[in-house]
Amino acid sequence: MIFPAKNGILKSMSYKFTWPIYGHQNQLKYLQETVSQNKLANTYLFYGPRGLGKKMVVDYFVQSLLCQDQETRPCQKCYHCRLIKKNTFLDLHKLGRNEDLSVENIREFLHKLSLSNVSADKKLAIIYGAENVNLFGANALLKTLEEPPRNTTIILIADSISNLPATVISRCQLIKFQSLSRDDMEKWLDNYDFGQDEKKTIMNLSFGKPGIALDLMNDNLESFKKSCNFVIKLLSSNTFVYMNTIDKWFEILKKEHPGFKMYELGNLTEQYLNLFEVFLRDLLWIKLDRPVVNEVYHKELQDLANQFTAKKLFQNLISLSKIKTKLKYNVSPQLLWENLLLSVK
Repeated sequence: MIFPAKNGILKSMSYKFTWPIYGHQNQLKYLQETVSQNKLANTYLFYGPRGLGKKMVVDYFVQSLLCQDQETRPCQKCYHCRLIKKNTFLDLHKLGRNEDLSVENIREFLHKLSLSNVSADKKLAIIYGAENVNLFGANALLKTLEEPPRNTTIILIADSISNLPATVISRCQLIKFQSLSRDDMEKWLDNYDFGQDEKKTIMNLSFGKPGIALDLMNDNLESFKKSCNFVIKLLSSNTFVYMNTIDKWFEILKKEHPGFKMYELGNLTEQYLNLFEVFLRDLLWIKLDRPVVNEVYHKELQDLANQFTAKKLFQNLISLSKIKTKLKYNVSPQLLWENLLLSVK
């Protein structure tokens, strides 16, 4: 909020911000100054790869803009904050979380923005997954961006801006997000009860993206460890055991997903291929005396490394890369996994 000073010059309000967000210091500073000075752009575009926390930052930015408290933003207690928590604040509009970004949905959404404000002096609109807007939807959106409704700010959130028309991008205040530093990731992970090896592994596999880390940590790493044990079994088995394991695995997948096409079945195994690649790379790193990614399984990796040469592991990684490419096409994923075995062994 902006108050008139005694000399008639407008001054900004200084708030205490309660945003539990790690990293993105420059972005947070800019957005918090925007709240304090109450100088909003018509349109913002928050962009950067999935998992960086863009949605969370937008949530706290929006809550702080609409909060009624004169000291803390957001206070989580005022009338506006309570309405936002319940998702019933009538001047906050959202699109793209539970519905597609078809041109019809975009036009209906933009029509709502043209109506009068209900409970606040400003109207805020958030469009999630803006990179999925097609050309017709982008054209409909562009008209509103060129002549936005009074006291209305539109926030676009996108994982990538490569597919967005330049005309849309040029109308936006760009807020770019990048991966968190290792220090910021360490500070963030200190909030969770994991061992040091587990924390190192989470950081190594999430590439500075808290969203990816949260996916890993969702069940206390149980799913991750189960998948690792499966990959270790494949790597340490003889040909007969490996073939039987793969056969039983795909029998189960086919029964659980009877209507799936070959490439859809292959998609179900992609995360295991990615983990298989991590294991092969770690085995190669051990051979080259480099630090491994999967610290949780360091001992198992050292035991497995004795079965391979550095040259063979390098060849395996090349073969795996080709197999991952083929997985996107209508090729039998079971056959690809069997060929992977022949390559590895």
